[in-house]
Amino acid sequence: MEKVHTVAVLGASYGGFRAAQLLATSLPNGWRVVLVERNSHLNNVYNFARYAVLPGHEHKAFIPYDYAFGNSINTDTPHIRIHGTVTSLHPNHITYIPHSFSSSSSSEPAPEPQTLHFDYLIYALGSHLPSPIDLWEHTCERAQHLDKGRYHDKTTGTGTKSHGMAWLRERQARIEAAQSVLIVGGGALGIQFASDIAAIHPLKKRVTLLHSRTQLLPRFEPALGDEVLTALQDLGVQVVLGERLDLDSLGPPQYDGTDENRTGTVFHVQTLSGWEINAEVVLLCTGQTPNTALMRDMDSRAVGKGGLIRVTRKMQVLVEDEHSEVDFGEEDHVKKATEGIPKMIESEPVSRLSSPGPSLPVPASAIPKRLVTAQLDVEPPAPKREKVKSLTSMANPNSPQGPGDRTSSSQAKRTIYPHIFAVGDAADAFGALQAGHTAYYQAEVAARNVVRLVKREARRCGSLSWSEGDGEDTEGEEELEEYTPGLPMIKVSLGLVRIFHSLSLILLFLMIILNHSPTQTDSIGL
Repeated sequence: MEKVHTVAVLGASYGGFRAAQLLATSLPNGWRVVLVERNSHLNNVYNFARYAVLPGHEHKAFIPYDYAFGNSINTDTPHIRIHGTVTSLHPNHITYIPHSFSSSSSSEPAPEPQTLHFDYLIYALGSHLPSPIDLWEHTCERAQHLDKGRYHDKTTGTGTKSHGMAWLRERQARIEAAQSVLIVGGGALGIQFASDIAAIHPLKKRVTLLHSRTQLLPRFEPALGDEVLTALQDLGVQVVLGERLDLDSLGPPQYDGTDENRTGTVFHVQTLSGWEINAEVVLLCTGQTPNTALMRDMDSRAVGKGGLIRVTRKMQVLVEDEHSEVDFGEEDHVKKATEGIPKMIESEPVSRLSSPGPSLPVPASAIPKRLVTAQLDVEPPAPKREKVKSLTSMANPNSPQGPGDRTSSSQAKRTIYPHIFAVGDAADAFGALQAGHTAYYQAEVAARNVVRLVKREARRCGSLSWSEGDGEDTEGEEELEEYTPGLPMIKVSLGLVRIFHSLSLILLFLMIILNHSPTQTDSIGL
């Protein structure tokens, strides 16, 4: 049986889903995509705030993965989607625990950890969402206090649509029962919550939006923030700008027998300036945390100070080791590195799994042949027995990023992980806005680059002609694509009927109307 090679995609949200689609339709024979996602359905998180307030629509937030590998449901495909949670990441394999679609039961045995070996990997695990829309409740202890709800251990969830719908209905009930709501954070999420609560429950609740900046949506033009502020005030929302919540004042709600509400419990919180705010429900909409622990555990150098994964312009994970030398050795010696990669997913106890990747310098025996031949910005492969610096991936030298720039016009950066890519909210993508549409286009760049590397190796091995696949009719190799972020764009809904757009998004609409074809750097998924 012919050996099957694997491109693993971790996470199937906006970025990972798009990467899997492109890979499934572009990889040559003998390759498969394995998409690992802890949710049974794609969670359209942009609707979570509304469906946590508006009853009867929560089912619309969960989209089936039926078309993850193409435009139709095809059972005769080598590609696989795994409903499970990744538990560890290593240079050439992952471990994960599969989820059951049935209700969890104490009588059922715990699922056994499994191992998946890969040749290439795209890390698209995004970020942990703020507690008001975090179905997995990574901040469940604080959420218990703020939402006054029943404590949910995050390990009890299975990531199913039914669980997500029940979770949203519970939030709807909490909002419905409260007479006063405090939303902390004047970004898109806080604005959506504040405006939807005020619009769906007009004149019934006291809604306060607290923002530490003096302008809403500070990353965009001031006119947009001013328009949003006026719209919120028209809905009756009390907007407090320039005041930061004192997190030490957060705690369990206190009983207040004089308060006219249905529960008799109220949060008493303060800002750093001493201003006190009372509310039955407090929703912290103050950002999200990159989901990069797996990458940090594999190699802490890959994760920067902000918790984001360092990447090259080609979206490859960037870990430099300019002093490490890798002896590629004889062809047959390197070839042995890929012989142990299984054709199908293996299941074995964690105790038998290989340990995290070797410390650097990396021995040649640990590097699959396709990584050795993935010379990204140099001439054809190094001769036998020639020693070269660490495996190559160069960042774009033309983008000024200030003191922390990962590019240099005088010296190209090299990475020891040219086979591992990172996209979306988990990646430090050169100042790109953390949003679904940027993850989508970063994933396209990563997927196309994986396909280029796969076909490059196939041509060198003789299994793919030089004129096949990419429209090339010579023996020249197509350069890997580089990602450049476009202007930050946003569309914000205020209540159920009003929508506001950033100026950059309006300009994009005009370009489309004038038949201008935007590139991936100035496009947006709507």
